[in-house]
Amino acid sequence: MIRLGSIDTARFLAIGLVFYGHLVEQVMYLGSEPAALQYKWVYSFHMALFFLLSGMVASERRLAMPLLSFIGRMARTRLVPYLVFGFVPMVVALAGVPGWFPTVDLTATAGWVEGGISTLMGLPAFNIPLWFLASLIVLELVHQGLARFWTSTSRLLLAIVFFYSVGYLFNRHVDVLALELLFWMAHVVPLGYAFYLTGVLVRRSGLLEREWPRLGVVAATLACIGVVTLTYDLNQGPFRLLEAVVMMFGTVGHPLLFPLTALVGSLMVILLARLLPAWAWLQHLGAITLIVYCLHGFFYHFVNPPLAAWMHANLAVDSGWVLAIATTAGTLASLAIAAPVAVLIDRYLPEMVGRGRTGQPPAEDNEPPAAGPAQTP
Repeated sequence: MIRLGSIDTARFLAIGLVFYGHLVEQVMYLGSEPAALQYKWVYSFHMALFFLLSGMVASERRLAMPLLSFIGRMARTRLVPYLVFGFVPMVVALAGVPGWFPTVDLTATAGWVEGGISTLMGLPAFNIPLWFLASLIVLELVHQGLARFWTSTSRLLLAIVFFYSVGYLFNRHVDVLALELLFWMAHVVPLGYAFYLTGVLVRRSGLLEREWPRLGVVAATLACIGVVTLTYDLNQGPFRLLEAVVMMFGTVGHPLLFPLTALVGSLMVILLARLLPAWAWLQHLGAITLIVYCLHGFFYHFVNPPLAAWMHANLAVDSGWVLAIATTAGTLASLAIAAPVAVLIDRYLPEMVGRGRTGQPPAEDNEPPAAGPAQTP
């Protein structure tokens, strides 16, 4: 399978959306209405994009691995970074660095224990963005068992509709948060698998390898921006906790408007990546997005809350344009810090993310790794 540099670029753009969404989220909590709208815009598609990209670059060869070999690979490339980066922020907090940990009360010893147990159960209390990696672990185990059935386009289409319907109906009628049924984010898997299989379908179609007129790609990108902007707020729920699509909660709102905006938004990012120059450094950062994503937890818990408070106190964040410029600047600054650290980890401590000492994936992982926050939200 040919590695496509534009998909690596799309992966880095996707992680940029995560940085942006989580920073604007903190401004939203301080009462900014434009922040709430921008949060909803980003969240209308960005996690569906991660699942879709993961399916696009899923290795067909990996499906032929013996089960024990596959489980070993999963433990190395998925579970190890989940545990390492799931607990390092806890150590930072224990050292006295003030942070925001909304799912646990760290003023008492019981909160630390609860956070540790929660992380081991798949809800990473000390690095909440890693929820996607927890869900991806379960999803890839499911795909390893079922992929042999997806031998034709018609079967893939049926599977996409089936898993989306199951995932939507389950999460619509079962509040896993209230019932405390969270276990390795399994409730997100059917929804995520529908987008993952959509990525598989797109890759098999050969559309990504084709050359398209640049002017046509520009027009399609602008059209996608327009469609997302016109449709994201039409989705009025029902939601839980927040009035927006939050796949982590399994709440996606309208059964048709959500996939419409999610698919168009995903296409928008993929097309934008095609338009950007084929910079090797950008594609490399996309290839090591796992590390960037894991590092994002430090910004989510320790940096974003005070930064958002400063923005709210000193900038006119009730203006959508001012907010967008400030949040973009904060996002770029955060990425400028995280990216070189990710490169250093990839080069000198690759074992933290299941990579070989050379900084390259192990032999069986030479095909494009899964998108998003795992090799590879």
